[in-house]
Amino acid sequence: MVRGMRGIGSVALFPAQAEPAREASRRRGLPNSYELGITIAFFVLVAVVAAVSPRFLTSTNLMNVARSFSFTAATAVGQAIVMLAGNGGIDLSVGSVISLSGVVVAQLLVWGWPLWAAVAAAVATGLAVGWVNGFLVTKARMTPLIPTLGMLSIAGGLALVISRGRPISGRGPTWEAFVNLGSGYLGPVPYPVIYMAVVVLIGWWVMRFTQFGYSVYAIGGNIEAARVTGIKVDRVRMATFMISAGLAAMTGVLLAARLSVGNATNGQGDELEVISAAVIGGISLAGGRGSVPFVVVGAAMVAVIRNAMVLLGVSAFWQEVVIGATIILAVLLDRLRLWIGRPT
Repeated sequence: MVRGMRGIGSVALFPAQAEPAREASRRRGLPNSYELGITIAFFVLVAVVAAVSPRFLTSTNLMNVARSFSFTAATAVGQAIVMLAGNGGIDLSVGSVISLSGVVVAQLLVWGWPLWAAVAAAVATGLAVGWVNGFLVTKARMTPLIPTLGMLSIAGGLALVISRGRPISGRGPTWEAFVNLGSGYLGPVPYPVIYMAVVVLIGWWVMRFTQFGYSVYAIGGNIEAARVTGIKVDRVRMATFMISAGLAAMTGVLLAARLSVGNATNGQGDELEVISAAVIGGISLAGGRGSVPFVVVGAAMVAVIRNAMVLLGVSAFWQEVVIGATIILAVLLDRLRLWIGRPT
């Protein structure tokens, strides 16, 4: 029996149905040519930026770059899992969930809640958003674009309602402990970078070695074949949206801690950067293809491009143009990969 097929159910796999299973296992294996190519391209980009701007390789600048993309990369892990399940899977609500969770944790701390309880409530808020997204996709049979777009507006609106449109900040030992979550260090490494590393490692392990990971790839490869093999498709897809929103919520908590303020604008527009990190990192919009660790490469590439433009004095308006063009190029490469790999 192929590894990863454990617990798939008692339904026998006929040859035609077994092919998607073998394909799902194969897709979880070694990096493909695109992923290797994008990794090489990243190091070439770093070398070029370092040659153009010597300030890039200073320890302070590199640490700032790492801290900035750690939030994006951690959230992109959840986004990648949604996208790997395919069938139009995408979560546009993550930016607003980042904002909402940051506002929730800050407001609860101001009200005197213990730190652990405030953080737990903020993450639970994100999980609730993910559950709604998953329910509307799996039970109401909505295309993921619609409910997640709606929740982008709802979560963003709730953040404004709770904060009354004003930044929320506190004081005292509990607030200082909260701020330390986003600004503190373990040795020379910032806590957000450690958070990213833990999320990526767990995400890689889950998607590579567990039945859940196998199921996600199988659904992304062929949803009907996945149903026939006994995979509980709706349950798995629901879980992907909850994971995405839960990670976005935890990111929102740490971002609010880093900024020392809960603000409804903290995660505004971040959904595009998160999606771009996943796509540039090789996660296929068609589902079933890609590897979670490479979202770090995608997030790092976007962060390096932004940082390079700042160091070179490029206008912030042009920065958005360049990032947008990078996203489009990554999507075009994804479509090209699918076209080349399509049987004739």
